[in-house]
Amino acid sequence: MLPSFVIFLTATLLVMPLPEPGTTPQNAVDFRVVQELALRKAQAEWPGCQKGPVVPYVDENGATVAYMFHFRTDGTKFPVYDQVRMDILQERFGLLPNTDIRHWRSKYGHILVSARSDRVPIPCYGYGASDYYAVGKKALARAREILGSDAMLSRMYFIFPGTFFEFSDNDGKQIIISSLFDQVWQSRQLFVNEIRHHQQELANRYGIDESEIARIHRNDWNKALKRDFTDYAEYFVPQVERAPFYEWSYGCTPTSAAMVLGYIDRTQNYGRLVDWFWQRYDCVEGEMDWQIPNTQRECAIAMHTDTLSGGTLVMYIAQGLQTVASNNGYTVSTISDQGGTHNDWAWNTITSEINSGHAFVWSVDWQHHSLACFGYRTPDKYVFIHNTWWSPGDWWAHSGNGWSWVDSPHPSGGDPHKLEITYPLGDTDYNSIGGGEVLQVSDTVDITWNNFGNPATKVDIDLSTDGGRTWQPVAGNVPDNGTYAWFIPLSVQSCDSARLRLRQYQGSTLTSGDGNRGCFHITREPMPPDFLAPPNGMQIFEPPIVLRVDSGSVSADSFDFRMVFGGDTIWREPTVVPRCSLPDTLFTYGRSYKWTCRAHNQFGWGRLGTSWSFWVRFRAGLEENGATHSNYAFLVPGINRLAGGVMFKLGQNARGSGLVIYNALGNRVVSLNTHNKNVFWNGRDQAGYRVRAGLYFVRLVSETRTLTQKFLLVE
Repeated sequence: MLPSFVIFLTATLLVMPLPEPGTTPQNAVDFRVVQELALRKAQAEWPGCQKGPVVPYVDENGATVAYMFHFRTDGTKFPVYDQVRMDILQERFGLLPNTDIRHWRSKYGHILVSARSDRVPIPCYGYGASDYYAVGKKALARAREILGSDAMLSRMYFIFPGTFFEFSDNDGKQIIISSLFDQVWQSRQLFVNEIRHHQQELANRYGIDESEIARIHRNDWNKALKRDFTDYAEYFVPQVERAPFYEWSYGCTPTSAAMVLGYIDRTQNYGRLVDWFWQRYDCVEGEMDWQIPNTQRECAIAMHTDTLSGGTLVMYIAQGLQTVASNNGYTVSTISDQGGTHNDWAWNTITSEINSGHAFVWSVDWQHHSLACFGYRTPDKYVFIHNTWWSPGDWWAHSGNGWSWVDSPHPSGGDPHKLEITYPLGDTDYNSIGGGEVLQVSDTVDITWNNFGNPATKVDIDLSTDGGRTWQPVAGNVPDNGTYAWFIPLSVQSCDSARLRLRQYQGSTLTSGDGNRGCFHITREPMPPDFLAPPNGMQIFEPPIVLRVDSGSVSADSFDFRMVFGGDTIWREPTVVPRCSLPDTLFTYGRSYKWTCRAHNQFGWGRLGTSWSFWVRFRAGLEENGATHSNYAFLVPGINRLAGGVMFKLGQNARGSGLVIYNALGNRVVSLNTHNKNVFWNGRDQAGYRVRAGLYFVRLVSETRTLTQKFLLVE
């Protein structure tokens, strides 16, 4: 076992402390052996990876049950907690329903290793990080709302249905929070009592031979300690790259079942299974879910899922798969098998189903969890799953300390016609409320789809402006030729949660359907105009500065220009023309400024465009050559004594122009009146303070010319 002082020393380096290591369990494996196994496995999976913190897990009795090892897969140093957390959140939110999870890669990897010789040596491993990083901060915030600001992480439990956070305050009070945030226990004893009650129920219902499980897993340990982990073979269902990844919603079982049915919909002729996507508030998670296929909801209903807890009884999974298929006009037979010590946890069924091209729902009692399975590895007997937790594509050991169930749907009655939407309007980031295209009323947008070379009679197109809850017709009886030019009428209201749904018909029979996976926006107000000048990042040496936008890129009756410096709006000007001139008094030379613009039409003001920037530079040490036309010139003596001030002599046509003095850094010092041919400067700035001796520039600005000269001011 890892000495506790090592764990706590490591914890001091983290923003989120590590939990306590727990007491020595029965049948304990020395931590040095555990770590050596984890390191060998990691180097086989991610050569050159760097080890990060090790998170100890305990059982309900507080005994160490497993260690979660974390690795940086690209070989760089493992960063601090908050950086890991930001990285994996960014990676997770980049996942789409059609992301190829089989080939998805992360900066991080994890390997869970048992602390007991009577348990499977490596329960799971894969890309991504554990709940400790993904939701630890969120759990801590929840704990402090309940216990107070002194709450800190004390334990992490590894039981059903996964991991649980325990937090304690300075008075010794604890609360336990599920990593799914669906349950909170107000004391350690309440949590332990519920765990033991559940374990007793399972023992009474199914029974389990602990001695046989221990014998099998001790044998697995002996093999693992001698294994060359680079020597393996992998097998997957056909087109595994098209197996979908759906967000957890309703429960792990309907989510996993929807992924299996979604795979069938995508890769075979069963296009009515997944017809559209929508968004909903999930009572279990207490938050919005944004990209949920209709099949996921249908599975939750057909499998009698408790949507307040996310739980589903195993007996309803096969029946639910058949019901959902039947409701969509297909027939499904189901291969079901209960795994245990008597049949090597249904390993023959697992491999034969994958080899036959069938994905399936795999439910494991030792995790009280369902997963969508698409492949396996030998000789170690691991199953490739699409998880609904924080490691989207994982390898799980086929055996555990309880029962498992395989429910594999075999569909029949497919239709030769199929439709799949192509141009991904609204295919936004995972769990995003938008970020897709912004369309405007009166625009014409091409909706495109693939009919796989076998067109049906017609296609109907529907629009939802509330995220998929309700639908209204866009066009009916559209020829199934793969494209439709959608003119967005003025009657469509502005919305941030627009989705499209396409339904394909052969005669009057619905043959297939598909829809946008995420939301796009529709606006009645004008979109931001295209910016033209000055170019983004340009250096400007001479006024005037004129901002211009493209009036042809937007239908608008007026424009609103804004200047920003340091996050503050320092100037704005509404205009009816797509340009404006900036007053020279706005600027200090040597600084960068940003500007933006929005447009207005009969519906109101649109959104501001992305800011552009420009630099206002002063050509220090550079002055114009002698004026071509002396009437515009002005003369400055080379050296002037401060006591007498400085006299500037202007040409006849230069009178009435602007005369501005700048210091050597380009900062404006003072503006002078130019009504007379002789302009006197008393050596003071605009506020009346005497300036220092040094190099200065004087600039004469008229409507047609800009002249600059330098002079030296001495005491």
